[in-house]
Amino acid sequence: MLDDYFKNLKRSAIVITPQQPFFDWLLLHDPKMAIDDEMKEGEVYLLPDYETKKGMEHWLKKNFDELFEEQLNNWYVDETMWPQNRTFRMFNQWFHYSLHTMISDTQKGFIEKN
Repeated sequence: MLDDYFKNLKRSAIVITPQQPFFDWLLLHDPKMAIDDEMKEGEVYLLPDYETKKGMEHWLKKNFDELFEEQLNNWYVDETMWPQNRTFRMFNQWFHYSLHTMISDTQKGFIEKN
C-alpha cells in the first residue's frame, strides 16, 4: 500500500531555477563557458513546515539573500565577483522559484545529512 512508503515530511520546499541574468553573470566571468541543460536544472531547498505558500513567501522575502549567496557560491567562492546590493527584485530576475507545501518521502529509513 502506498501509505506504507509515502510519508509526509514535516517540511516544505522551494525549487530555485537559474534564469538568463544568472547565466549572463557566469559568462561575464567565463565567456567560454558552455551553459548546458544540467546547469538549468533547479535546486531544491527544504524549508520549515509551512501550511500555506503565503508563509513561505514571508520566509523567502526575509531569507532570499542566503539562497542567492548559495547559488553564487556554487560557482565562485570569491565574493568580490558577486553582484553587490542584491535585492528581492533582483533575486526574482535571476531565479525562478516554485514553492511546495507537501513533501513526501518515498524511501524507507532515515534521511541522511552530509
